[in-house]
Amino acid sequence: MAKLTLHVPEELVAIAKSEAAARKVSVSKLVTDFFRNLNAKSITRPDRNDAALAPRTQRLAGCLEKAEVGDYIDYLEKKHS
Repeated sequence: MAKLTLHVPEELVAIAKSEAAARKVSVSKLVTDFFRNLNAKSITRPDRNDAALAPRTQRLAGCLEKAEVGDYIDYLEKKHS
């Protein structure tokens, strides 16, 4: 894992530490997740409107190109009946 030095105003460091404590994670994890989110947004397909989806859902969206919503609904109805 690489080490990265950032120059950030002290008030932002305090906010980051507070947010990390509230989420029970490290500041490094917050920054890593932020960078992953940036990457996920950059690899979304421009022909889809995935911007409102969570990053994990964005990565999964479109992975089954030939899937039909109706087929999935039928599957769920059979599964839960």
